[in-house]
Amino acid sequence: MDQVEDAAAAHRGLGPVQALQVLVVGLQFLTRLPVPAVPMVEGDLRRATAVFPLVGALVGGIALGAWALVEPLLGALPAAVAAVAVAVAVTGAFHEDGLADTYDGLWGGWDPTARVEIMRDSRIGTYGACALLLGLAARIGLLAGLTLPGAARALLVGHTVSRAAILVQIRWLAPISDRGSGAQVADPLGLLGSSVAALTTIVVCVPTVGWWTPAVLAAALLVTAALRRAARRRIGGLTGDVLGATQQLALLAVLATVVAIDRADGW
Repeated sequence: MDQVEDAAAAHRGLGPVQALQVLVVGLQFLTRLPVPAVPMVEGDLRRATAVFPLVGALVGGIALGAWALVEPLLGALPAAVAAVAVAVAVTGAFHEDGLADTYDGLWGGWDPTARVEIMRDSRIGTYGACALLLGLAARIGLLAGLTLPGAARALLVGHTVSRAAILVQIRWLAPISDRGSGAQVADPLGLLGSSVAALTTIVVCVPTVGWWTPAVLAAALLVTAALRRAARRRIGGLTGDVLGATQQLALLAVLATVVAIDRADGW
């Protein structure tokens, strides 16, 4: 069924206007960037997941711009704070919210039903607050030790690969409900969309980190698999919050890998 839908989408989306619409839908969903509103039909949001890595590269580029502007004036630590703050602002803390809710739910409830209800609660609990604060601190700490080339590698590849990790998680886990925006994107892409996402990820990674690309992808895949295991065991499947947490953990894994390679002078 996915193949048929993607074939129909490909036929409908051969023109540049339709392709641009898919990109705009992806930007609307993942960011707070001022893009024109476009009418959406059923399936547009799912098809827009194909451009998630591309949107991630854009977010990483904006964060890198903030780092490059601040570092010559104030140093690496304020530049790292600026890069993280700008990325949070551009995305409206969308994925950070998912990280906090996921930790609150997966480790704050006694059974799957209670855990899901906790995740749907807009209030943040102790587990979520700790995960959020530690995640932000880790991102800042990792970026603060880099020079401009290292920051470029970390931010561009990190934000791109971490959005690609969302698509892997969608492949691995079925949604537990048909409610919410998470359920709308949780239907795996067919060959066309998957190829677009994979090609975008490779085009960003290979020129940026070269032959270390497999290591970077493996780091993201490892944490994605760990979260998959936890979500399957504790709530039985996928929610939108789990996808947000996937992005955040994959981003940290990629940043840590790039920093480790940089410290070992492996470039």
